[in-house]
Amino acid sequence: MKRFQFDSTALRYFLTVVDTGSVNGAAARLNVVSSAVSRQIAGLEQRLHNQLFERHPKGMRVTEVGRILADHARRVEADAARTYAEIDGQNGRYTQTVKIAGAPGFAAYALPRKFAAFQAEHPTIRFKLHILDAGLVSERVRSAQADIGVTYSHTAEKDIAVIYSHPAEIVAVMRPGHPLAACESLHITQLSAYPLALPDGGSALRQVLDMACSLYNVTLSPAFTSNLPGAAYHYVLASDAVTLCARLTAVEHLESGRLICRPINDALLNAGQLQFQTHASRPLSDAAHRFLRFIRSDAPQLF
Repeated sequence: MKRFQFDSTALRYFLTVVDTGSVNGAAARLNVVSSAVSRQIAGLEQRLHNQLFERHPKGMRVTEVGRILADHARRVEADAARTYAEIDGQNGRYTQTVKIAGAPGFAAYALPRKFAAFQAEHPTIRFKLHILDAGLVSERVRSAQADIGVTYSHTAEKDIAVIYSHPAEIVAVMRPGHPLAACESLHITQLSAYPLALPDGGSALRQVLDMACSLYNVTLSPAFTSNLPGAAYHYVLASDAVTLCARLTAVEHLESGRLICRPINDALLNAGQLQFQTHASRPLSDAAHRFLRFIRSDAPQLF
């Protein structure tokens, strides 16, 4: 079996190209000349006998082999960071950063308050929260760019362990005084009479909604789509439109009274979960373990 180690500088340069999308961008971030970055990439490609990037006029697009190497490089970085933190702990300098990838809505609204409460007991632990589309959160965990993922999911994810989950009730959100506000609950067949603000077609909710519409032979034509839930809420506030989301993502607007919601009666739509995810096999730092234990113990207040 072939065994060799990658040069740490080469991996660092490679990951910077992945992150910036170009050799020039990587060189600027690393404060080196572009030729130095190009040499490191060429050396890696020669060693692996594979292209790591597809070269395009507008930048570098990582290949499947490149993606595999990027995942490896990020795992190496994460393992090294965890090791240094454990050594610092032995020396009395116990400062760790927990990296969390979260879907818009709940993660951005509820988690910062939990970070503050947790840090009251563990003041040396830091948090880094990155908000991105729900469908991308698990990939961040898989590639070691995040220790913990907080997202909505309807299916099991490869290499992902679900540490804690909570039902993700889907609701129709509208302004107070909307005609549908008189209903205690709604069915998706009632929505076609009103303008709809829906998530983009690539989102997990939109995919399940499309499946439900097919099942009931209903066509929903959104008047507005966005990958940002907050944009849909502002659109709904200014019109007779309705948007669909997990109740937890809209809690800030609902608690303020600016918007109201009505539950959607559909088992398929409500089969999803809000999940706290970790990698199935990669060890977690002590700080991440502590925070997850805190979340589980504090779950009734969290939701």
